Amino acid sequence: MKKLRLLVLAALIVFGISLSMNPVEAQASSSTTTPKALRGTWYEYKGDKKFNVIKITTHSFTANGKTYTPSKSGYRKLQVSKWGSWYSFNKTSSDSKDLGQYKTKKKLIGGSYKNVLVKYKGVGTYHVFPTNKYYRNYSYSVLD
Repeated sequence: MKKLRLLVLAALIVFGISLSMNPVEAQASSSTTTPKALRGTWYEYKGDKKFNVIKITTHSFTANGKTYTPSKSGYRKLQVSKWGSWYSFNKTSSDSKDLGQYKTKKKLIGGSYKNVLVKYKGVGTYHVFPTNKYYRNYSYSVLD
């Protein structure tokens, strides 16, 4: 029994030394890949049966007919960064257009809670984008 304990202790010591000699570095997520929670097609009702549409894929962001991707140059080059629970699109780059801050949350729509994309517009204004077309605008402002 003593030999088994000594063998296990020796193995743990060797294993510990080998880990300290070759530390594993954490991989940082790409600043051009959008999180899975934000991906999809999102709709905001503008009135008159018209919608603002945002389409987010793994490596692209499309809003108002303009597509932003990592392969583009200038103001259409896509960069994603995280600020707390919010994700900012193109906020870190000085030569690109700031597309805003987004996050997903549950919102009561039509009697049940639906997953929506929320865009922070500034000064307490939030635009709400459900995944389906609803002929009602669910955007709100907290400073009314």
